[in-house]
Amino acid sequence: ILPGFAANSALTVDQATLKLEQNFDQIHSYSASFEQEVQSQQFGRSLTRGSGTVFYLKPGKMVWHYQSPEEHWYITNGQMFWDYLPSAKQVMELKLDQALSGNLPKGFLFGMAKISEQFTVAFDPTHPDDKDGSYYLVLTPKKDQDRILIGTLSLTVDAKTFLVKEAELRDALGNGNHLKFMEIKVNPKVDEKMFKFTIPKGVEKISPADLNSIPGSGEKNSGEGVKPK
Repeated sequence: ILPGFAANSALTVDQATLKLEQNFDQIHSYSASFEQEVQSQQFGRSLTRGSGTVFYLKPGKMVWHYQSPEEHWYITNGQMFWDYLPSAKQVMELKLDQALSGNLPKGFLFGMAKISEQFTVAFDPTHPDDKDGSYYLVLTPKKDQDRILIGTLSLTVDAKTFLVKEAELRDALGNGNHLKFMEIKVNPKVDEKMFKFTIPKGVEKISPADLNSIPGSGEKNSGEGVKPK
């Protein structure tokens, strides 16, 4: 196999990366259903499985709504971040800068980062061709601190649409966080109200510091509020 080529592939790795970047540039809104599995290298098994829906609106607005194993919301309006667990009647509220460490994840969240500028990209040697209609790319952060922060990112990209069908983050210890995306819609009409979170009545607002303190030390909202829809 020639360097930079996938077997039986019409594109070099640089060409595939460029097409993926161009596709990202054209996506202003996005929705999909997803399935997630978190695996432990140490224990050699799956730790958690989940599923739900994700919505994105450029720049930087996102909702991850888990329906299983229990309802859980992760919401950002581009400035604030909310982690809402209805069963516990608690929400963690913090600034986005506090929720995301480093410029790399923030750059992708806001739709500004270029893959080729931030990552070294290669074809996945465990998937040497695209006979099944996919490109398999391995993205390694160029900066040491980013490699420590997020590890490596593997993408399964549809060869026709250049939409990401699967993504897996693998940390330095070999633990994996695998996501599979289905029912993908590109540039659908998205209601901006879903990115505005109002704390429901009776839900306790906590901060990261509260997690190490006495239970119930957060503020309990007395207003009516609404949960995102």
